[in-house]
Amino acid sequence: MSAAFDLTAAAQAVFDQFYRVPRAGAVRLSDGGGPFGFDITVAMQVEHLVTVFDCDGIVETGCYLGDTTDYLARRYPHLPVRTCDIDSDAAAFTRRRLRHRDNVQVLTGDSATVISRLGDGLTRPLYYLDAHWYPGWPLPTELAAINVGVVCVDDIDIGHPRFGFDTYDGRPCDPHLIAEARPDLTRMWVGNPYFDYPLPCLQTGRRAGTGYLLPEHAATITHPMFTPVPLNPVRLPSWPATPPDRSTPA
Repeated sequence: MSAAFDLTAAAQAVFDQFYRVPRAGAVRLSDGGGPFGFDITVAMQVEHLVTVFDCDGIVETGCYLGDTTDYLARRYPHLPVRTCDIDSDAAAFTRRRLRHRDNVQVLTGDSATVISRLGDGLTRPLYYLDAHWYPGWPLPTELAAINVGVVCVDDIDIGHPRFGFDTYDGRPCDPHLIAEARPDLTRMWVGNPYFDYPLPCLQTGRRAGTGYLLPEHAATITHPMFTPVPLNPVRLPSWPATPPDRSTPA
């Protein structure tokens, strides 16, 4: 890690771009579209990781109509942003939508197949894995293919009733799946819903859990925006039934 994280400055930088992005995903997505499912707390978590781990590029799988891709390209114009979608029409739409963003590359194809191409040449990428829709779930293959950088898994079970997660053929997207796909890892992190975020989340519909992995064994995430989850064995956090009272000093 090579950069300090200023929460106030980060919040301003995220806010300046997040709500400028048109929510094209509203045509189909249950959350109404928008970057990261219109959850600005995830954008803050990603901001922290990109900054502190000095990421040299961003790889997204499953761009759909490009809401999150658009945000990433706006917020990190100095970084290559590479994405893909198995739906050729969705990939073509995103490619046209972001044709003026010089830092964006959009591939058409199965993310399990093209993920190595997307990460080619990057030594400290941030992967945002969101290819959860069609049959043939690519997530386990994606995870097995990644051995550098920071990984964000969207739509994962964090053990909190407010946050949804995906299930495929009866198999939930949860830390147990992570432990099976990546037996080399002993822990992961999930977004902490009770951190006092400087920007409120305006998503009143579906919110999804987010999980984070650091393939570098010596690395760790210490910011309270994140909560560690052991993977051997898996132990999800015991979240309080109500948010902590922040009016009372700890």
